[in-house]
Amino acid sequence: MHVRVRRSTARRQRTHRAMHLVFGVVLWLSLAAGACFGFHAIVEKFFLRNPDYSLHHIDTDLDDLMTADQAVQISGLHLGENIFRLDLARAERALKQIDQVDNVTIQRDWPDRVSIKIVKRVPVAWLAKAGTTGLSADDDLLLDSQGRTMHAFRVEPDYWRLPIIYAPDPSLIVQGDTLAVSDLKSALDLLASLRGRIDIPIDVRSVDITKGYAIEVCDAAKVVYTFSPDDPADQLDRLQHLLATCRTTGQELVSVDLIPKKYTPVRFLLASAEESPRSPGKNHSEAAR
Repeated sequence: MHVRVRRSTARRQRTHRAMHLVFGVVLWLSLAAGACFGFHAIVEKFFLRNPDYSLHHIDTDLDDLMTADQAVQISGLHLGENIFRLDLARAERALKQIDQVDNVTIQRDWPDRVSIKIVKRVPVAWLAKAGTTGLSADDDLLLDSQGRTMHAFRVEPDYWRLPIIYAPDPSLIVQGDTLAVSDLKSALDLLASLRGRIDIPIDVRSVDITKGYAIEVCDAAKVVYTFSPDDPADQLDRLQHLLATCRTTGQELVSVDLIPKKYTPVRFLLASAEESPRSPGKNHSEAAR
């Protein structure tokens, strides 16, 4: 009898503990659900449906790449939309789809303002297929100083003065082919070095990298300069000395090969005093310096 009473008491105690546990869990879940519902109601009333937090102003700093209306349209932002509901990450991704966009920052400025800041990629040259004539903003690509290709979002007047780099197959550069990219990098390094040398006033119009072992640069006066892809500094020093000599003597260059280090093959233009320089039919001479 005594054993049966103890067993019944123990069973009753276990049942009570289980009921207390279940009740406690239900109570805490109810409190949590109520708190979540209350928090959601507060957020909806005071933030998500509050007209004070509707988007009324969009500030833009677009680096002269596009208009404010274009930026707003591409980003997908809409005036009047609640500022908390804006998907800024999606808006940034949409703007970054543009080739000429280097970096995008979009941020909320409480309570009703969003700012968009764009940094554009600055082109330094065009990329075209060897043998083509003329440029097409729709077909030809722009290059930045890192060699990254891009389609022009808006062609500025200065872009038409950029030099053209002629490659055997521009698609290989776009695909990241090792040899093609290496040739392009050598050409871009040479252009950067030329821009930094104010003592070498060459208006570069085209760069031919089709040979691989040599880079041919043509300036606005149709003078052809042949460089080795390696060691541009030494070649530019020799070219600077040659140009200084030409200014002193009044001689005009036709072409110069800067690949040989000891002797520089040079062709000068011969013109009589009565003839206009560089008119068709003139004779040329070759000299080695």
